[in-house]
Amino acid sequence: MCIKNLKSIKLNILFTSNNILCTVSNIKGKVLFWTSAGSKKSRGMKKVTLTTIITILGLISEHLKRLQVENIHLNLNGFDKNKKFVLKYFKHSFFNILSITNNSMLAHNGCKNLKKRYI
Repeated sequence: MCIKNLKSIKLNILFTSNNILCTVSNIKGKVLFWTSAGSKKSRGMKKVTLTTIITILGLISEHLKRLQVENIHLNLNGFDKNKKFVLKYFKHSFFNILSITNNSMLAHNGCKNLKKRYI
């Protein structure tokens, strides 16, 4: 991969119920690198554990060091208890976090319908 002078990138992390998908793209949206917990040969609920998240984040940070990227825009989607760990990992790394967006929408199913009256 011969990409030079990348100043900032977007890191999209999608937490699903049984997998974690990570994509690294430039600001225009072209995907540079992607990985998932399933690609690390972990099966079942073992994909959502803290150890697999650590290995994925280590792989991503190693790839970003090779690209010589310093600035990151984080985009987190989905629901998981390990989102805070991802934020803490990148906060203590050498990357500058420019923005954090959390696009987790929870449907509350609207207002409750009135009960039908039986006479």
